Parts: sequence; C-alpha cells; structure tokens
Amino acid sequence: MPLQWLRKLAPLILIVFIFSGGSHVSAHDMYLGGSKWAIGKDRILSTIELDPALFQEIRGIKGLKYDLDNLTNEQLYEIETKIIQPYINEKLSVSVNNRSYPIKVEKIEREGTFWKIWLKMSEVGLNWQENKVKIEYRLLFEETNNQHVNLGYIYFTDADDESVQEVFNYNQPDLQYTLDSRNTVWNFSDKTAALLSDISTFLLLGMKHILAGYAGFDHIAFLIALLVIGLSTRGALTIFASYTVSYSITLLLAAMQVVTLNSRYVESVIAFSICYIALENLLAKQINYRWLVTFMFGLAHGFGFANDLQGFIAGKSNLVHSVVSFHVGVELGQLMIFLIILLLIYLIKKKLPMRKVTAVTSVFIFIAGFIWFVDRVFNLHLVPF
Repeated sequence: MPLQWLRKLAPLILIVFIFSGGSHVSAHDMYLGGSKWAIGKDRILSTIELDPALFQEIRGIKGLKYDLDNLTNEQLYEIETKIIQPYINEKLSVSVNNRSYPIKVEKIEREGTFWKIWLKMSEVGLNWQENKVKIEYRLLFEETNNQHVNLGYIYFTDADDESVQEVFNYNQPDLQYTLDSRNTVWNFSDKTAALLSDISTFLLLGMKHILAGYAGFDHIAFLIALLVIGLSTRGALTIFASYTVSYSITLLLAAMQVVTLNSRYVESVIAFSICYIALENLLAKQINYRWLVTFMFGLAHGFGFANDLQGFIAGKSNLVHSVVSFHVGVELGQLMIFLIILLLIYLIKKKLPMRKVTAVTSVFIFIAGFIWFVDRVFNLHLVPF
C-alpha cells in the first residue's frame, strides 16, 4: 500500500471510524427517564421514574455515600426530605392558568430497576376543557451536561392515590411530550396542540437517531459500504431507494407490533450485513444485483430502527403518527448522510483509483462490522454502541 495514497485516504478512513462507532459511545448513554402525570378535577399526581445510575446523579445524593440498594428507613426519609424535596422545589414547577402550585414529594421508592419519585399537587381546581397547564422541568440537565431526556405522559383521570398506578400501568396516555434541555416547558390545554407537538417531537427524534447518535452508526457504515464501490448516480439512487423501501416495511410492521423478532438476533444480522457487503467489495470481481442484496438486508435494519423506537412509543393511542413521524425523521437524516457520502466519494475518486478507495474503506468497515457481530452474537456487551 503506497504511503502517498494512504495519506490521501486518511480523511475517508477517519470518517469511516466516526460513522462506525467512534462517536457513538454517547449515543446509548442518553440518560433516559420518564414521568407520568394524572390530571384530575382537584389535584395532580405524578411519578418521575429514573434508572438507578441516573437517580444517583441528583445533586446531593452521591455526597451521602449511602448504598442505594440497601437503604434503611431513616436514610430513605433523609433523602426524601433533605435532598429530593428541595431539589424538586428548585427544578420543577407546575401551574394551572398561570397560578403555580406547591409540589409535595409524597415518597420515593425503588420498584424493579427504577427509582420512583411520587409527587402531589392538591386543591388545584381543574376544569379539563378550559384550563391551561404548564409544566416546567429542569431536573438533571446540569448533572448530565444537558443529556437527560424525560418522556412525559399525561392521563386525564380522577383515580385516587391508591389506584393511580393501575391507570399508569393499564391505560394509554392522553398526551405525550419529550422534555430535554431545549424543551423544558410543556404547555397543554387541548389535544390538537399536543398532537402537533408530538409529531414534531418524533420527527426530531428520527433525525437525531441518525445524525446525533440516538441509534447505531452501524446503519451508516452499511450505507457507506454499499456506495463506496463507485456507483453511478443512477446506481446509487437505486441502492438508496431499495434500502429505504425495505427498512420502511419492517420498521412500520415491527413498530406497530404486527411482526416481532428477538432484538439480539436482529442486531446480529445487521452486523453480519455490514461484514458481507464489505467482503463483497473486497473479493467479488463483479458485483451484480446489489439492489436486491440491499433490499434483503434492509429488512433487518428496519427491525433495528423499530427496536430503538420502542422506548419512545406510549401505546396505540399515539402509535401511528409517532411511528410515521419518526420514520420521516429517519429518512431525512438518511438522505443527508447519503448526499454527504456521495460528495466525499466524488471528491476522493478524482485523486485516487476508486478500487483502492473501495478496498481500504471496506477493510475498516469489515473490522467494525466483525467486532459488532461477535459482540452481539455472544451477548458480550463489550462494545458500548
């Protein structure tokens, strides 16, 4: 491998590393939490659910140096009154018709793999059709460098303190919103406005999934491998269209739970698809029917997209518009990546033989795909993306 053209290929190699995982360490480190809000005629009940690793990031908890898995009643009460209540007072506010109401921490508890913070606002005097509710959420943004995301769900119900958990468990939410460092305020008064907000939220989630690391850069590595053989514009568009159609089919079927597959199997097939295309680039003297191979493997990638979407779907009440919005966002992100790849290939092949570009790029993509494949088949969890 001549040193001269290896140096020229360095920018492309760097791009391959970035797309295949170099920047993806933070992609699955999303600090994801949830909140559920029961809106009744005279009170609001809420629970904020956080993973243990995220719960202990709350300011003041680490300083106590308690074993959070084995807390005494006294320690639990101390955390509730001296840490959580002041923190909620500072970081969370709820108002109805521009009037703020005090938020009382009822209790904190460990349930399964989550910590729950139970909140209550009393004597609110709500009237569902006329009131404007505002939730301002600023929890954990400072502690997580603005990476925390909270999926909020609204339930219009008069269930009391004892039965509200059943409502949360067995009913679909009326409204949904994603709270993050750029969307800290949730205003709602009617379902139409909430619907539009929900659509825009899932559209952005789909784009983040591709462009900002909400999902695997393995999908993009696959796309690079498909295109790096130096296709014509028509050929590249055919590949992209085949990929789009195939993953759209399985994304919609899986997200709507028409077809379900084991996620470990799906992710392993995705990794295998990357290895296969890279090896085909390296070993095949002539590549035929790439659009068909792309379509077949694209079906697995669609299931992968659906697996990443599942955590954001509240239920059938918002399923269709959420899935479609997410899909459109993914497609926009994929289209941007597609155009960037074509531009880079066009610029590089002006100075270097395309076969050498294909070979070097495919070697690095194969290595990344093989690491993913071994990690996923044997469920090693050594690769954090």
